[in-house]
Amino acid sequence: MELKFKFLGKACWTLEIDKNFKIGCDPSFLIKKGDDVKLIGAEDESFKNIKLWLITECSANHFDEEGAKVIEENSKIITRKECGKFLRDKKNSNIDFLDWFKKREIEIKDYKIIIEVIPTYKGGGFLSNPILGKANGYFLTIISKKGEVKRIYITGDTIYTESIIKTLIYYTVDIMIANIGRIKNSYFSDDKTMDLVMLNSFIRTLNPSEVVTIFSKGEVARKEMKKYIDLIEVGEEKEV
Repeated sequence: MELKFKFLGKACWTLEIDKNFKIGCDPSFLIKKGDDVKLIGAEDESFKNIKLWLITECSANHFDEEGAKVIEENSKIITRKECGKFLRDKKNSNIDFLDWFKKREIEIKDYKIIIEVIPTYKGGGFLSNPILGKANGYFLTIISKKGEVKRIYITGDTIYTESIIKTLIYYTVDIMIANIGRIKNSYFSDDKTMDLVMLNSFIRTLNPSEVVTIFSKGEVARKEMKKYIDLIEVGEEKEV
């Protein structure tokens, strides 16, 4: 199975399957004043032929009303109920609001896709607390008509916890798409995403065959992060 990943900026990316269709994640275009974030424009061809959208949470860095506008009418949407306020103009039959541990199975162009919602945990260090707001990670199993299988873990914004590992420890992970927040978290930080130590813990315990890291912060922070890890750039494509 031929997969091509493309990073579109902030937390948004696409994954093209055998040049047949794309899976997209977290379309968001609004930028706070003073932010130096790069984005691919909503009119870009990258947003065409996305048949499945995965939305991890309803926060400004992941999904907004401008992001909802790029979702084509025939696209399937998997998200949380909090994101419904931006999806009122979409067909209800194309939207599934899923909470943690829920599963859906869909078919797209003779491919079977099993979608399982994986918990995420917000906060820094030992201060992780679901009260800070739930978000979804996703585990995808993509099966082609030829019987080829790819298994993909999408972390969303989360820190590393044993609770997630207990869910995934017996899974085969071909590709992990990981959201990175900063080089090192403070125990008292309000940062909601893993640091490099947590990333290495995920890799060590889940042993994915391929890792793609998403860094959604501004360009100044990206320049600092690149001293420690290879980052995919906005607009860059990568075969995975």
